[in-house]
Amino acid sequence: MDLLQTYAGDSDGEDQNHQPSTSSLDSSPPRLIPSKSAAPKVDDTMLALTAAKAHQAYSKPIDPTQHVVAFNPTYDQLWAPIYGPAHPYAKDGIAQGMRNHKLGFVEDASIDSFVFDEQYNTFHKYGYASDPSGNNYIGDLEALEKNNAISVYNIPQHEQKKRRIEQKKDVEMEEEEEEADQTEIDNPASDAWLMKNKKSPWAGKKDSVQAELTEEQKKYAEEYAKKKEEKGHPGEKGEHVVDKTTFHGKEERDYQGRSWIAPPKDAKATNDHCYIPKRLVHTWSGHTKGVSAIRFFPKYGHLILSAGMDTKVKIWDVFNSGKCMRTYMGHSKAVRDISFCNDGTKFLTAGYDKNIKYWDTETGQVISTFSTGKIPYVVKLNPDEDKQNILLAGMSDKKIVQWDINTGQITQEYDQHLGAVNTITFVDNNRRFVTSSDDKSLRVWEFGIPVVINCIL
Repeated sequence: MDLLQTYAGDSDGEDQNHQPSTSSLDSSPPRLIPSKSAAPKVDDTMLALTAAKAHQAYSKPIDPTQHVVAFNPTYDQLWAPIYGPAHPYAKDGIAQGMRNHKLGFVEDASIDSFVFDEQYNTFHKYGYASDPSGNNYIGDLEALEKNNAISVYNIPQHEQKKRRIEQKKDVEMEEEEEEADQTEIDNPASDAWLMKNKKSPWAGKKDSVQAELTEEQKKYAEEYAKKKEEKGHPGEKGEHVVDKTTFHGKEERDYQGRSWIAPPKDAKATNDHCYIPKRLVHTWSGHTKGVSAIRFFPKYGHLILSAGMDTKVKIWDVFNSGKCMRTYMGHSKAVRDISFCNDGTKFLTAGYDKNIKYWDTETGQVISTFSTGKIPYVVKLNPDEDKQNILLAGMSDKKIVQWDINTGQITQEYDQHLGAVNTITFVDNNRRFVTSSDDKSLRVWEFGIPVVINCIL
């Protein structure tokens, strides 16, 4: 087009009267030639994305719920406020289920809590602590050497000093043993052999050979053995208390020579009728603590026996004065259970001092004492007239122990319960008995045979 314009201008120049038109010059816009480059074209998209991602990592807030941070955050990022909507039940925006600390969620470190406390307190006391990243120590190395690298939880200084002295003595003794004759060291009867082997587990702390007993020691040993044989019953396993009794009545026998425990003449031997209590007849007061058990005198019921938590057993008059007739003191702890024999002349007591005592009701004397080293919870005599010497006791160690009162020996053990035995009840003409226990079961036994007939859970 430029050439045409030039050609048009030349043709117009020939005509002097003809002037060129400006509109024809402006009708064609200028044309620009694009620039050319010899360098190859490179795609920089990934470079821009990488730079943008790095910038975003250092600028975006840290998610408080994540457990791992893939980069090293700055101080400002770690202490920046939490962004986003606040949690409705948490003031700082962290839900209660996500926190195990008042400041947020804290994970367990690889170091044990005990080890951390030990090193923390050791550093504050001695000025040094072990480096958790290796086997080195940090802090005051002079104090470390001075204290032998002990911690606050190690043995105390005086104990260490004692052990150092003992160790020094052992070294000196070993040096002396090396100088001694080898034949004496090999001879077990020699003092050199004893000194060498006194630290052995079976040698104890004896530094010399045990000499023979003197005549006085032999005599004492024989007397002690004789006393032990005389006390051959198991009662010595319980706590020993001097047995005492006090009679509170006017006289132990009346003008006719009858004992104070004899029933009144007008007392009926049996009463087949039972009545619901309607009014308070009498109150017996005398125990200083709670009363754990009461038993009426067999057949007549003119006396009532009570076992107290004040370690005392009292017997009270029912028909006449209503006063306490006698107090039996033979237990060092509270009395758990009591039981009369068939005629009421004797009774049993079981105490928390692990003793079972067989008393004479009239005189208050202890006839026998039994113990297995466990607490008896219930005591009972066999109701058969020909078996009044058989004692059954339910113990705290889940057993029912059977004694022969005449010999003081254990004749049978019933061991099937899973808890302490609380009650013993004879049934079926005294051929069987039922026991209840803390294991929430009732078990039926054949008397004399330690096999459960029936178990009621």
